[in-house]
Amino acid sequence: MRAPSRRRAFRDDRGLVGKILLVWLLLLVVLVVGALDAGSILLARSRATDLAKDASVSAAAAFAQSGDQEQAKLAALDTIADADEPVRLKSIDVGRREVTVVLVVHADTLVVGRIPFLDDLGRVSVSGSTTAPRD
Repeated sequence: MRAPSRRRAFRDDRGLVGKILLVWLLLLVVLVVGALDAGSILLARSRATDLAKDASVSAAAAFAQSGDQEQAKLAALDTIADADEPVRLKSIDVGRREVTVVLVVHADTLVVGRIPFLDDLGRVSVSGSTTAPRD
């Protein structure tokens, strides 16, 4: 019997379906993990935005009641502490007409937080502002 020619060996299709299936499964895993990380980042952003808004509302109410900026900041800090969310306070700005609270949250992701050049995608900065009610 003759050995198969080199040209014929490269045109052999055996195992091609398995290779294509493996590539599709790997692509599917990458897409699912990316979707889970994106959902986690969006959920963290939504929760932090709600918390920043709640903290600014409580600070504005405290400022309207007492007229003291420190009391307003303490009210915002109490709201953030009571929420039991993994956020970091970046700033509280109590002005004459508006209270702004800026929070930073690090989303709990599968891959994004573990890759150094993608780490900034998992760190979300949000703000909430409320106009201080007038007397």
